[in-house]
Amino acid sequence: MEKVIPIFPLKLVIFPQSFYPLHIFEKRYKKMISKCLEEKTGFGIVSLLKDDLSQIGTYVVIDKVLKTYLTGEMDIIVKGVKRFFIIDHEIHPEGYYVATIKDYKDNPGETDIILIEEMEIKFENLIDKINYKLEDKFWKNYKSSKLKSFKVAEKSGLTLEQQQVLLSMRHESMRITFLIEHFEKLDAMLNENSALKQIIIGDGYIN
Repeated sequence: MEKVIPIFPLKLVIFPQSFYPLHIFEKRYKKMISKCLEEKTGFGIVSLLKDDLSQIGTYVVIDKVLKTYLTGEMDIIVKGVKRFFIIDHEIHPEGYYVATIKDYKDNPGETDIILIEEMEIKFENLIDKINYKLEDKFWKNYKSSKLKSFKVAEKSGLTLEQQQVLLSMRHESMRITFLIEHFEKLDAMLNENSALKQIIIGDGYIN
């Protein structure tokens, strides 16, 4: 089913069920967020790659308003709900994008338990190697998540391009295989580049 939603283009990928803090300061987006709060609706976050809007994004809802400023700026936390595909987009009179979208769902099929276990082992080994302790809340949310690949991806040191590729994959097994291969490459790089630890720690998602 098609529908029209406001769009927030960012150098960022939001995964379904992930939480992310945003500071809203541009006039057009202050208006957009205020409207969403008033109408109790969400909006779409779409990554900007080379200044082009990606066709696949994530519909988010405002989970919390942390702070409002006299200037109208806001600190908020958004929660990823589901993915969508942009059919068409245009500029709203208030200056932000609106897009006609449809749901973007996974193709049917079971996920191999052994594959999930392999991803978990490689992910835990990576976290141990950089001496980074994830909060218990992360693991609790991971265990309850139906799409475990997206939860792991939050703390995997993926580039924006890699995050977008993962978001676009339509089967959990494909995403898990992608992450396993990423961890294998990252493990070798960590031996040579300790700065990658800071990339993983600084991914920005909230546990």
